[in-house]
Amino acid sequence: MRTVLNIVMALAMALTFFGGFDVSEASAESITVQIRSIHASNDGKSFDPKLKDLKGKLSKAFGGYTNFSQVSVSKFSVAKKEKKSASLPNGSSMTVTFHGYAGKFIKLGLGIAGKLNTTLRASPGSTFFQAGLNYKGGILILAITVR
Repeated sequence: MRTVLNIVMALAMALTFFGGFDVSEASAESITVQIRSIHASNDGKSFDPKLKDLKGKLSKAFGGYTNFSQVSVSKFSVAKKEKKSASLPNGSSMTVTFHGYAGKFIKLGLGIAGKLNTTLRASPGSTFFQAGLNYKGGILILAITVR
């Protein structure tokens, strides 16, 4: 139960800190979703160069960790009312459903390994984090970008 609470809290915090982009085409019938899986741990001190665009945000949001490495990347399009799944490095899966727009925001449904099912709003072009799943002595952070 604590893991689910951590996931929900991290998601809410990320949406608060990282929103704020304009919608270029509010009538779009599909969006593109990119999911970057990141392993965060305290095993050494390094930062994967593939994550340099997220370094400031990751360091601020997950300051308790000293080692960040990108494990995988999934990118796909999702049509309105469609549900797509992506495999996660820990063997579970994540589902994404595009529910359309709510004003300037993209309305998304997220489901993760039967532990999280939620609907949220994200600014087009923004990246938000979902974290809390245990992974190889640390945690798995999902950096989700929607366009």
